[in-house]
Amino acid sequence: NKMGKKRSSEDVDESKTHAKKGKVSETAEFNGTVFKAMLKEPTKAMKGLDTFITTAKKLPCPDLYDVVEGYIKISMECSEIFKLLEGDKQTESEMMLIFQSLEMILLRTASDLSHFSMVGFTIVKKAVSSYMKLIQTSLHSENHRFVRHCLSFLSAMVSQGADTAREVFSHFHFTKGLSALAKRKDKMGRPDVRMAYTQFALSFLVSGDNVTIGQLLEMKDFLPDILSSGLKEDRISTVNLILSTLQTKVVQRQAISKTQKVRFFTPSLLAQIASLYRWNGIVDVTCLNPGMAENAEEAGKMVVRKLVHNFLLNLCCSRKHGISFYDPSFGTAGRAGNIVLLQFVVGLKQATEDDLVSDLMVNILRVSPDILPRFFKETQYSFIPRLKSAWTDNITLLKKIYESQPEVSKAFQTREVVPLPRLLSMVLVTSLPPVCNKAFFTQGINHTTLSLMSFLLKRAQRNMELCLDRSVWLASDLYTPATMQDFTQQYREALGKVLPDMTSIVSKWQSLTKKEKGGNEGKKEGDVKEDATKVEQPEVIVLKALILQVMCLYQKVVPHLVSQSKFDFSKLLKGIVSEKGMREEVHPVLQHQILQLALDLPASKFSWFRVQDHVETSSGEKSVFFLLLKMFVSSNNNSHLKMSTRKLVVKVLKDSGVFEYTWSELELWLKHLDRLQTDQQDTVIHFLERVLMCLVCNPYTYTDKVASLVQEAAYLQANLSGQDGDTASIPISHIDDVLDMVDVIMEGSEGETEELGPALSDDLILQTFPFSAVVPAVLEARNKLPATYRTEKGVIYDYMATVLCDVLHCQRDPLPLSLALLQYDKELNSSEDPGPPHHSIIHLHHYYTTWLPQQAREPLVRTPPLSSRPVTFTGLLKTAYTQGASALLEDSFRRRLEKSLVTMETAEYPVAAKQILLYIKTTVDNFSMVRRNTHLTCMSAALSSLLSSILKHPCIEQWFLSLELSSVPPTSLNPVRLKLLCAQLSDCILGLLQSSASVLRPLNSLHLLSPYLEAVSRALLRELGETGERRETDKESRPVRAFMALHAYMEPPLLQELVSSLLLLPKETLITLREGDGEGEEDREKSPRAAELSVYGRTALQVLTETTSSSDASSSGSPVLLLSQAHLQGLATLLLSCSSPSLETFLLQALRTQPGNAKLLHTDILLQCLRGPLTAATQALGVALLQNCSAHRLCFEVWCLKPQHLETLADQTETFLPLVNSYLRTAARKDPARPKEVQTAVLKALKKALFPRLSLSVLGQETGEALGAVEVVEALSSLVRLTAKVKDIRELIASLPAALCISFLSVTPFRWQLVDPISAVLSVCPEELELWRTSVLSAALRWLSSSYGHNRDQNTAPLAQEDSILNRLTELLVEDITAAEWNSFVKAGLKCRYRDPNFLSTLNRMLDLMYGGSEGPKDLVPLPTIHMMASSHSLFLPIMLGDEEDLSGNTQVKEALVSLLLSLVKRSPAVCSSSHFVVLLGGYGATLSTTDQNLLLLLQEYERNGISLVDFQCMLWGPAAVEHHKARRSLGVSLWQQPSSEDLLALLSPDTMINTITHFPLQRRIILQEGKELIFKDEEVKDLGSVYDPCFLLPLFSAMLQPESVIDCLKFVSSHGLGVTMVSLSSYDPKLRAAAYQVLASYHHHLEAARFREKRQLLYLLDMVKNGIRQQNLRMPFVLTTYITKVARQMLKPEEHMYVVVNRFLLSHQCLDFRRVPEFFKLFYSCDMEHKMEREWILSVLEEGLKDRQCYDLLDQQGIFQTLLGFCCSPLCDQHTQTLIVRVLHQAGRVTKAAYNLTKGHGLLTWILQLLEKRHVDQGLLSAVVELLHVLWFTNLGQKETRGEGGHSTPKVLPLPLISQFLSVTSPPLTTPLLFSRLVKAGQLSLYLQTLSSILQHCGTALGVHGEAGWLTLRPQALSSQDALALLHRWSTLTHNAPLLSQLQTVAEKHKVKELLGERLLDMSCYC
Repeated sequence: NKMGKKRSSEDVDESKTHAKKGKVSETAEFNGTVFKAMLKEPTKAMKGLDTFITTAKKLPCPDLYDVVEGYIKISMECSEIFKLLEGDKQTESEMMLIFQSLEMILLRTASDLSHFSMVGFTIVKKAVSSYMKLIQTSLHSENHRFVRHCLSFLSAMVSQGADTAREVFSHFHFTKGLSALAKRKDKMGRPDVRMAYTQFALSFLVSGDNVTIGQLLEMKDFLPDILSSGLKEDRISTVNLILSTLQTKVVQRQAISKTQKVRFFTPSLLAQIASLYRWNGIVDVTCLNPGMAENAEEAGKMVVRKLVHNFLLNLCCSRKHGISFYDPSFGTAGRAGNIVLLQFVVGLKQATEDDLVSDLMVNILRVSPDILPRFFKETQYSFIPRLKSAWTDNITLLKKIYESQPEVSKAFQTREVVPLPRLLSMVLVTSLPPVCNKAFFTQGINHTTLSLMSFLLKRAQRNMELCLDRSVWLASDLYTPATMQDFTQQYREALGKVLPDMTSIVSKWQSLTKKEKGGNEGKKEGDVKEDATKVEQPEVIVLKALILQVMCLYQKVVPHLVSQSKFDFSKLLKGIVSEKGMREEVHPVLQHQILQLALDLPASKFSWFRVQDHVETSSGEKSVFFLLLKMFVSSNNNSHLKMSTRKLVVKVLKDSGVFEYTWSELELWLKHLDRLQTDQQDTVIHFLERVLMCLVCNPYTYTDKVASLVQEAAYLQANLSGQDGDTASIPISHIDDVLDMVDVIMEGSEGETEELGPALSDDLILQTFPFSAVVPAVLEARNKLPATYRTEKGVIYDYMATVLCDVLHCQRDPLPLSLALLQYDKELNSSEDPGPPHHSIIHLHHYYTTWLPQQAREPLVRTPPLSSRPVTFTGLLKTAYTQGASALLEDSFRRRLEKSLVTMETAEYPVAAKQILLYIKTTVDNFSMVRRNTHLTCMSAALSSLLSSILKHPCIEQWFLSLELSSVPPTSLNPVRLKLLCAQLSDCILGLLQSSASVLRPLNSLHLLSPYLEAVSRALLRELGETGERRETDKESRPVRAFMALHAYMEPPLLQELVSSLLLLPKETLITLREGDGEGEEDREKSPRAAELSVYGRTALQVLTETTSSSDASSSGSPVLLLSQAHLQGLATLLLSCSSPSLETFLLQALRTQPGNAKLLHTDILLQCLRGPLTAATQALGVALLQNCSAHRLCFEVWCLKPQHLETLADQTETFLPLVNSYLRTAARKDPARPKEVQTAVLKALKKALFPRLSLSVLGQETGEALGAVEVVEALSSLVRLTAKVKDIRELIASLPAALCISFLSVTPFRWQLVDPISAVLSVCPEELELWRTSVLSAALRWLSSSYGHNRDQNTAPLAQEDSILNRLTELLVEDITAAEWNSFVKAGLKCRYRDPNFLSTLNRMLDLMYGGSEGPKDLVPLPTIHMMASSHSLFLPIMLGDEEDLSGNTQVKEALVSLLLSLVKRSPAVCSSSHFVVLLGGYGATLSTTDQNLLLLLQEYERNGISLVDFQCMLWGPAAVEHHKARRSLGVSLWQQPSSEDLLALLSPDTMINTITHFPLQRRIILQEGKELIFKDEEVKDLGSVYDPCFLLPLFSAMLQPESVIDCLKFVSSHGLGVTMVSLSSYDPKLRAAAYQVLASYHHHLEAARFREKRQLLYLLDMVKNGIRQQNLRMPFVLTTYITKVARQMLKPEEHMYVVVNRFLLSHQCLDFRRVPEFFKLFYSCDMEHKMEREWILSVLEEGLKDRQCYDLLDQQGIFQTLLGFCCSPLCDQHTQTLIVRVLHQAGRVTKAAYNLTKGHGLLTWILQLLEKRHVDQGLLSAVVELLHVLWFTNLGQKETRGEGGHSTPKVLPLPLISQFLSVTSPPLTTPLLFSRLVKAGQLSLYLQTLSSILQHCGTALGVHGEAGWLTLRPQALSSQDALALLHRWSTLTHNAPLLSQLQTVAEKHKVKELLGERLLDMSCYC
């Protein structure tokens, strides 16, 4: 207390002293000089210090003189202050003032006066060297205030920097006595010694370097003393300072190793930090939550708890920054592990009381599961079961710990094989707590233990599901599925040793039931009845549900514990199920769980059919199965309960063994039971339950009965068909074996059925078990019913009849069931009961006797009673079928049938389909007894709606083509009727197959047709094999007709086999003589045209035509066949033997599709074409043969050399002209197989025979013009080129120019083809050639003028011909053009072809020739006249001002027109006028399109000629300029208003501006240079029309930003004007940059005076850019200007996250460093919540800004590429970021240096391989990688393959290792598994193939160069055949090329490469 009072008095005195001195300082002028002077006077020194301190505390202040700065400027070493410490011993108050003054100076030099840092360092150096002992001695003073100021002075010394911190740390003597300073606290919360001491300690962490901090952490008595002495009572600010400093400077500091952190953060230190969870210190900060202002203490506690919680989570749970180590063995290897965390967690004793402590413990154990076992051994929490809340809290904590562990153990993710016992231990670490042993579970099973048990079992189930998933372990390299099955078994056994047995679980259920029963017994009877309707307590319901859930999990996880239990689980139904079904008061959870338990447990665990005494019934003893049936019919309101109950009933009966193969029949019994009315169901259930109980208890009687009935039916059928019993259709010999197997199944044997006989097929099961044993059991019980049941309980009879009727409909062979029904009906009829049977029995008897043989039928009653009119589908069919065939054909029956289909349920369709199939089978079997076609006609309509069931029916399969295959089923029909039946059935089935096939193809169900297609192929092959002699008739057989109808659905191999078999038939079989033509073999040989194709020939030809035509095949879905040599030769032989136009057409199509087929055809085909009458088909066939085969050409040459054939050619020129042209096209080819002299002789002969007539025909001198113009000109051109000499063409030279001028003849355009051959011949005579060119040019001009005059409408004119003549004009340009021809051409062209861009371009090019020289015709049209004609045309304004959509091709016309105007203005400046500006500006778009560039040049020409836009006073362009001009003219000068800057900026399209910024034309020059290309072109920009022209925009901006102008500065930024100006600073043109700098300066001037919200940010941004520019007209890197542009754009979006990030950067810098990408690493490695957005933003800057080598050097110098490549392969990088990085590299790959350095220096190709080796690669990433490879290769390749002049120099090639690297990336190690299967778009595949092709070609070139130089080279890496096939397959799949897919399929099957192309290639026929 004394000390406290003393300190209080000292503080009061101090405040008074300062108050007095403050007054003095206000009056006197105090500066650095005065202060220094005062220090030198001993009497004023202390006063000066006090005044200095008082003033310094107010600084920095703009209104106050900075005395600190003033003093240190004149006293750098502060020697005056230090001098005060010398001499006599000073008092503590004096030393306090000295230390405070030095502290004030140090604090300023460390902050705003950092440029005086040397002063601070000098002070620290002097203090440390001379006065450290004094300072340390002062720390032991009793004066708290003095000690606090000493510590503050030390903190200020340390804060000067890392060097000063090291100096202080090395000279300061850390003694144990200092620990007392940490305990000197002020209980009132004022600044105390502990606070100052803490700041001194933490200042080393803040300012020290890594070495200093490391040494500090190694000291055990410094920082730990602070944390362990009173941290719990510290102020909030102190706690926050300590934790945040430790977090940022120790925990998150990369230089501090994890070992250092573990040594520093000991368990005791962590415990001290954790004590802050119970903080009770002083609140010295304002609570941020207004609602907590009243309770500041609680708010402070909450703040501190959150602070310490976040700190401990980061420290203990972070693998990167914290002290947690990863143990892959999960603590099973015996290592020490995370011992610090273990001891710390064990010491956390408030985990069950404090949620944050609990969360901390859970998270630590989640991250470090290896300490789990040791934690439970050493923890003080008790887990021994006891009924206390503490134990419940402990178990809750235990459950939290294991719920935080992963559901599936991470032990399975190990990368090395672990022995199974150890693996099991690792799995159990995170799935089974060590405290959970058998004693734990058996001591007390309550809600807590059951809940924990359920959780652990679910966790074990998830692990076991993974272990039993075969797909996972088949793909694993460590474990096999068998190994994991063994592991699962060990896992089950381990759990079984821990878990309680099933008896313990059941006893808990029984105890709950007894409590309820005991509670009820204590009440009165009335109370019990009332309580029976009440709902159980929620706790009991939950507990029971948990017990049932645990039982279900026992069956799934530890089934051996369930099998060991002898408990009858039927007892669990007590209280849940009653006689009335599920009790209403039972909670739905219990209903669901009890049903789930019954479904999961084996049926043997329930006594379903035993009478239970514990089941609540009101009438007699009932079995559990009875209650189950009641529950089934009473659960209509709950669909889920209904479904579960149905499954349970079927399961119970199926597991009994009686219904092993007939369980589906049970669905019929249940379905009809459910359809009964509620009051009828109880009666039927009683009856059904008795029957089934009897059946299950005594099954052998009824199964033997079924077997005997099946055997009896087999013998009866055998006797009826005249067969012996041994050859009966039913395999009776197998029945005994099958029944033995059933006995074994019923006795419970498992796994032995495979050893007891033959395997059971579906057909054998259907024949052996046609119906279940419940049928005889029901019938027997029916016969024993009392007579009173017929009237009182007739529903039983109706129910049985309905079900048995459906069972009958489901029979494939109804005879056994019919015999069973008949047998029991006989017993019923012969019983002692005198009454008649129930009417339902009579109707059923009358119905089923239809399937009994006549001799076996016995009537039950003479006249059956009338039945009610049916309404269901099956009932209508049944009634109509019973009435006879006539009823089925009535229209009323069909209408009722269609009406019933609307209300028919989906579940009824299978039974209805089987009913129809039964009727079909019966109809076919009884065909001999009914009228012909009666039943077949009515059944055809039903067949098409039930395809899948019908086509599988054996009746249809057996009778289809049965006669042709000699496989007729047994029948009693005579041969004649049998033949008619087979024919009728086969034809009807074929029609069915045709109609079904088109439906089955889209359903991918063509496999249903396979048996029928095989039958067709076998029948056809059999017929072809038996056709030894020539058929007498040419009629189609049934197999041929079936083949023609179904060949489109056959597999290609089968179809190939059949077609080959047809074509390999003898020739006599494939052709037939026409009627009346030829009498014998000799006549046929002499006249092959008298024969035609037979039915087999026509069939083969039609099939080949349909299957080899790619378009037809792909549209119809037919398979595509390839023609083999045998096919072609067979067809050619047929063509030589018969006349068939279709065969000629097919061969022609085959040659067009595959021209190489011509080499496989004999030359006799060509000779036949030449001999016979030449039709269009034979002409085309001959042309194709001559074009594609040299043998056929040689044959034609031999034929031509015969004189009679030459006469034929001369006489029939028009007929043979196509063949002659085809030969002449290929005559010049070199062919060693054809003698040169033969070719020369033929050409001479052809010239002699054809040249005169062809010449006359071309010149129009031949009468009639019989020859075709095209063929004549082509033939004559070829003859001139190949054979003519100058003397031969004299007549043509003289007469052809005149003929060329005639434009109205159709032959004239083709005559121009003769010009080039004649010019080639005249090349040996230059004089004649010049005359010829002049005459042709004159003819061209006259022809064009004439054509323009005759065809004034351009839409109907022959533009293609005119364009060809115009193109020829430029080639023939000579100066000898008459003025008349020129003037006529110009006037006619401008008048009639103003919209023809080709004409305008040609006219523009010809101006140089016509008006360039001084000499020339004087009477040419003057240039001003041409300009006037062009600008005054009626189409001039629509073309110049119209939109692109106004006229087709308007863009090209406008471009050509503007170019023409530019040429005219350059040659004749006098035509310039200011009135033209409106049109020129109206047509101008300000873009870089060719038209706009020419318009800008045109405007500049006007400027040069004195016509300025300044005088025009309008800067608008486009449609706005036209509208402005209209308004100006209409309003007049007085009302006309000058357009504002907003109007101009509104014309700028935002998208185009952004595109301009992104694709800025760096090479564009604002002032064009002489001799350079006037039009700017950029190959990288696809559409220059989407980029504005900076040569126009910058002058526009400059004019807008004049000092006297008014401009909206915000609009200038938002319209991206500032962005375009910024990127202009990266231009290569210094004048363009200068213009941009001028615009920026003007904008900066306007911006300073503007007023809007974002002004200050934009102004600061411009100032930063300005401060960073160090030289005049600096060219800034494009990446930086892109960054500045994006930042400026971001300034207008304050709502986005990047706004804050960008502004934070700007405010922390004064200038922009142009040598670095700003803040790249900070944004790329951002730790912010929006780090993905920041990373994506900076990557977009790189992608858009990486343009040239300067940008690449900037990024490379900063190490950005290494960063990108390294991060992209790390697990932290997602695929979207990888795609962005690849795009950045793609941009860099366009730069030559970057492409080379990245490939060679950075190993980019190897990096790409590593990137693509991942299992999952995104499609976008893959596309980006393909584009990157494409750019890298072609940039590295450059122009290396181009040869020097003449092409003889050795080309430059890339190094072979580099080529090999590219091959390794692009060749099939990558293509097959990844690119090949992932590339979806054809564009990327095209790029990939282009790259691969170029690499392979260049590799061949490089190998050739190395070989020529004699260098040793490795064997080249070749593209294998499989790889080529894979590429072709991928390409054909993407392009849907069906023929190529079919060819690949054939190759795959032939060469056994199916494993390469996969199932998709083998199923191509379906795909097509």
